[in-house]
Amino acid sequence: MAGDGCAIRAGDGWILIISDEMWDILSPATEAYENVSREDVESGLLAGNFLLFRGPHSLAVTCAYGGSLRVGLAGGNLQELLDIEKDICAYARRRGYSTVEIIGRPGWEKVLKGYRRTAVLLRKELPHGLH
Repeated sequence: MAGDGCAIRAGDGWILIISDEMWDILSPATEAYENVSREDVESGLLAGNFLLFRGPHSLAVTCAYGGSLRVGLAGGNLQELLDIEKDICAYARRRGYSTVEIIGRPGWEKVLKGYRRTAVLLRKELPHGLH
């Protein structure tokens, strides 16, 4: 692999629980996705639906979406995350995925090479009640 990152799944013999330190790294990335909780991430990892790629101080969580391996959450040190991105691409190639997609903040466009914007996520908060 390109860096220190590795894919970890429960099916690989790991019993994976997100530690407090790991959640501190990932939780800022969940701010755009109010419905993603620590328990959601743990459940996805334990079910084998998510993969966790890690560096010494960084993490990325991926899931399969059609023919793509999609990064949904990531956090930590920028240089480590760039190394993890290489690991994710290498893993995706080995597993036969045709693309890697990243759902993230707009700043990623500036530092990731070879990606193109294909969509914009718009969210409208709806007031509760009958009006």
